[in-house]
Amino acid sequence: MPHFEGKGVGTVKKPSGGHLAATALAVLLLAYVGYQVYRAKYTSVRTEAASYFTASDSVEASVTALRNEKVLLSPGGGALDFVVDPGARVSKNGVVANVYSDEAQITAQHQLQKVDGAIAQLENLQKPGNTYSFNADTANGRICLQLMEILGGIRSGELSQAADKKSSLLNLLNEKQIATGKVKDFQSQLKALKAQRESLAAKAGSPVGSIASPEAGYFIRSTDGMENAYDLSAVSSITCGQVRDLQKRKLAAVSGAVGKICTDFDWYLVCVVPNGQLTGFRQLDSTDIVSVHFPFVSGTSVDAEVYAVNQEGENGEAAVVLRCSEMSSSLAGIRHETADISVQRYAGLRVSQKAIHYEKRTKTVADAKGKKSKEEKETEGVYVLYGNQLSFRQIVPLFSTENYVICDPAPKEDSLMTDETVKLYDEVVVEGTDLYDGKVVK
Repeated sequence: MPHFEGKGVGTVKKPSGGHLAATALAVLLLAYVGYQVYRAKYTSVRTEAASYFTASDSVEASVTALRNEKVLLSPGGGALDFVVDPGARVSKNGVVANVYSDEAQITAQHQLQKVDGAIAQLENLQKPGNTYSFNADTANGRICLQLMEILGGIRSGELSQAADKKSSLLNLLNEKQIATGKVKDFQSQLKALKAQRESLAAKAGSPVGSIASPEAGYFIRSTDGMENAYDLSAVSSITCGQVRDLQKRKLAAVSGAVGKICTDFDWYLVCVVPNGQLTGFRQLDSTDIVSVHFPFVSGTSVDAEVYAVNQEGENGEAAVVLRCSEMSSSLAGIRHETADISVQRYAGLRVSQKAIHYEKRTKTVADAKGKKSKEEKETEGVYVLYGNQLSFRQIVPLFSTENYVICDPAPKEDSLMTDETVKLYDEVVVEGTDLYDGKVVK
């Protein structure tokens, strides 16, 4: 039979020892280069800068406003035109509202006031020298600012504020026209306005009566049936039960009333506070001020003194009385409200709770006779990165939450177990392993 010779099928040539060594060396070289790049790009710790921060220790409570109030009753018949804003001060016998025969007179009276204002503006612009210092660039800027404020008032729903700005805008536009020579004078406009004034004055007539305040105080346009519901001469001893009874009372306007006068410039907020939230109130002096914010009354807050803390038993809740002396239209309408009471405010350096560590520290101390000894304490602090080295710095907490701590930026030196405390903008370590004082971070 014929015999054939050929190459074997599936035969693998084994690599030589030199090939294996070269491959291993290349892998090691790549790993080394990768490690060096990793070390150059990556640091084993993550830091956050210590920043200045203010925090509040607040208590949420249902509060009730108590005031010395006198209800003003309507004389009956006619239409009322209020001349005092809610929350404004009035003097004794000061007019709160004028009484007209009908609403048409009031409408004409308000229009008459606007026309009088327009006449006064135009006559003032025409007086010699009133526009001599006019600057076109400045005027254009003021006009733009007025327009922005009007648009802002409309967007925020403050329509009365936008209406007030309208008059100022019109005056600026008129000033620009006469100062730049676009118009010589406003005689024709004044003539038309004065004719309009005569017509409105005839329609407005005169009030047939008025409502005066019996005493000096703040004017509040609404009533709710809780006027003088509690004798304020005894408010310093009010109990939790009395506060709750007041807060259960339903509010309803007083029939025939047109408003009321808060006759004392001091008024009170009362609430019930659980025992666990009383610490901040107890730490305050009689002259210390707390801030009371009403989250459901837009942008409204008031400063108050802690007038009384009447606790029921050693571990019981307490009736807290806050005394206020500020008043505004929004505060005037408050009776039962939810409030956030900022009992204490803390200002200092904020660091993350993740940055807090404890380390035993030793320092040399001297007694009154100068005798020196070693003192060792478990010290609360943070690690700060200076250059590429870690340094342990003691902190003195003023206030803390689950997420952060507010530290004293300038504690007394003799209270520190370390040379320094944390400072503003220090790079505080919030993530890292195997941290210790003096460690060099690559």
